[in-house]
Amino acid sequence: MATTILTPAENRFLQLSQPALQLTELTRVMPLLCDHPTIKDSSDFLSRSTRQLLLDQRVNWLVQGSDIWKLLARLPYAINASDRRADWHHCALCHKPVRYEYHVVLRTDGHEILVGSECVKKFMSDEMQYLMTITTEDNFHAVAQYDDLTAQYPQVPEILWDQQALPHLPQQHRRRQHWVKNGTKTTVTGYLKHRQQTLPETQLSPYLAEYTQLQAVDRQMAERQQVQQQHAVQQQAQLAEKEAAAAWQAADQAQLTAEQQLRASTSYQTYLQAVAALMVQHLPLPQFKQRLRGITMPPALGQLVNSYQLGVMATEFARAGQITATRLQIVPRYLVADLNRFSRQLAAQRQRDWDDDVFNAALGFELTADQRRQRLTQLRDCWEGRQLSDACYATLLRLRESWQQSPVIPATWPEKLRQAFQVRLAEQPATGWVPAKKNHVTPSQLRQLITSQADFATVVAQYHRLYALPTATEAVTLSALHRYYLVKADQRAGRAKATAKLVTELLKETVDD
Repeated sequence: MATTILTPAENRFLQLSQPALQLTELTRVMPLLCDHPTIKDSSDFLSRSTRQLLLDQRVNWLVQGSDIWKLLARLPYAINASDRRADWHHCALCHKPVRYEYHVVLRTDGHEILVGSECVKKFMSDEMQYLMTITTEDNFHAVAQYDDLTAQYPQVPEILWDQQALPHLPQQHRRRQHWVKNGTKTTVTGYLKHRQQTLPETQLSPYLAEYTQLQAVDRQMAERQQVQQQHAVQQQAQLAEKEAAAAWQAADQAQLTAEQQLRASTSYQTYLQAVAALMVQHLPLPQFKQRLRGITMPPALGQLVNSYQLGVMATEFARAGQITATRLQIVPRYLVADLNRFSRQLAAQRQRDWDDDVFNAALGFELTADQRRQRLTQLRDCWEGRQLSDACYATLLRLRESWQQSPVIPATWPEKLRQAFQVRLAEQPATGWVPAKKNHVTPSQLRQLITSQADFATVVAQYHRLYALPTATEAVTLSALHRYYLVKADQRAGRAKATAKLVTELLKETVDD
């Protein structure tokens, strides 16, 4: 069964009240109300939003409309003299003939309508119904007297009819409010029931004075509550700010911890060193990316960098000799810095190794012409060697022979190559040539030493001739070489197990001591 949302009487009441209400949503649906006197929830002309609006606002609109009408002071009501219903006027709201006519008027523009007693009770405010009863039963001039009274004492309607008056008044003052309301209503009612010209100033004075004091208390409580609310809002904002700051700090700390753990991990260091080893080779970009796919990336790095970004960094390093990755804003800066450091360190080491090898091939080693040409050709094929001209290589081939006649570095060489040779020449003895010593050694290079020499003393001498490592590293290297020869000697003599057992016992005694 369809439910009526708006009856014809309610519809007409809203249409008559709308000019004074000026409610935006009511104004928007007014054409619909004018076209359809009765509106039901099943009406096909209703959109879903309009149906919901009427359901939500209907009661509120009717309540607001009831406060904008008042009885007409000069003619609050009239009784039709005829006994015939056909002679009676119709109510402006329900359209039924009424003998007892109540004349109501809009407070804003004075527009008058005739309303029956039932519609007054249904649609009009408590104030109007109160005046209707007194006007009908006691004093025809009650409305005019009430208008005079409220013009002089505008707080009277608020005391009597405003249910939301003094909303901040503390509970302990509510009895005083009831006393004011009851005393005011009794005084006003006594004044309205009889026609008189004098306002009840003396009778109202205590109640109005008390109401003024209650208004002051209400304002003070409102201000206090506002201060408390502002303080609560500030506290809540400060708490939210602290919580947000703590959350950001926790997130930053978690990110920092994750970053530190990642950078300290062996997989991260190994991966960046492998990528740096590719970058310093200055490979074409397609070849770089192809070989990059063969390097296993740690899972944590997969969320931070991809092959495109690494390709951009490789291109930048090939062009500028360093990595800043300014264009790659989303790549973590520490990752860029680490890769730049690894790449530059490796590039510097490669350049030093190449300078050592070129010096040794040209001057430091005793080589035949073919051996010298073969070694220089190998050095020329790498990236560092491709930076020299053919003329430069021609002079390198003949440098050892021509040095006896003219011991000077050719002025046509690149400045970096000249400086590299000058540094190594400064370390040469007064007579003879010694190789430029490398500052690091690999296991494969050490293996070449021990396979080419039979005894440990000879290997150590050859090592000192070719390498000059930092003190700590050199101690480890020589110790490893010495242990290697001892192990080999034990293996050849068949005493490896006995030696290992005795060493274990010796170490055990050392620990016990």
